[in-house]
Formats: sequence, structure tokens, C-alpha cells
Amino acid sequence: MNHLTPRAKNVLDLAKDIAREYGQGYVGTEHLLLAIIREGTGLGAKSLVAEGVTEEAAREVIDELVKDRLHETWVIGRLPGTPNYRDVLSRAAHEARGQGNWLIGSAHFLLALLAEEDSLGAQTLRELGVSDEAIRKRLRGVTVSLQDGK
Repeated sequence: MNHLTPRAKNVLDLAKDIAREYGQGYVGTEHLLLAIIREGTGLGAKSLVAEGVTEEAAREVIDELVKDRLHETWVIGRLPGTPNYRDVLSRAAHEARGQGNWLIGSAHFLLALLAEEDSLGAQTLRELGVSDEAIRKRLRGVTVSLQDGK
């Protein structure tokens, strides 16, 4: 994927590492969500922390959801990714461009995860009480601050 911020590249690498930690042969939206949280410094992570989301809480929900669900996989590099994962990456690019950005950051990944409603990542966020509206509102405030030079 082109046009990723260094943090976003780190998030994708962390997602692959987390998939391996789970012993899974694919990267899914659940791994991407955990990677956003674990990276910890991006707007995506900060927004989730502000909503009270921790890696531990997200893992608990994911572990329960994974028991009930298997995904088809597609190949991305050496570790295959789920169809939802691919869709989230594509949607993140659209989120960035829709905000006038060419660089994709962790906040764009988070917004795309929330929009991919049937994915494990989105289901986890819903279980944790995180809504698309709340994250968009939080990110709008950050964007306005940054534009004002604050």
C-alpha cells in the first residue's frame, strides 16, 4: 500500500505480528484493531483510549468472537489477509482522500474498521461501546485543533 504514514506502516507490521501471536495464518480486522491500540501513539489509538478501549478488553471480545467465526483468506505479501481486511485497507485510502489527505494514518484505519460492519474488528468495537459517530466527533476536534495550530 502506498501513501502510508510511518505509524500506519508500523500498524500493518504489528497486525501481522499479532496474527502470528494468535497462531493464525491470516491477518484480519481483529489483528488490525489490536495493532492500532498497541501502536499507541497515533490518532486511532488515542481515540480508542479516550473511549476507554484497552488492548486487554479488545482481546477478550475478539477471543470470544473468533471462536464462532472463520474467514476466507486472500494473499497479501507472505501472510494472507481476510476479505474484510482488504476492504478496510481500501476504505482507509478513501477515508484519507475524503478528508483531503494523501497519507493514510491509523485514524483512517480505525474509521474504515468501523465502517466494515460485519468484520471482527467492527464487532469488537461495537461490543466495547465504540461508535463511528463518537470516533468521528473526536477526530473532528483533533483536526480542528491541528488546523488552528494548536
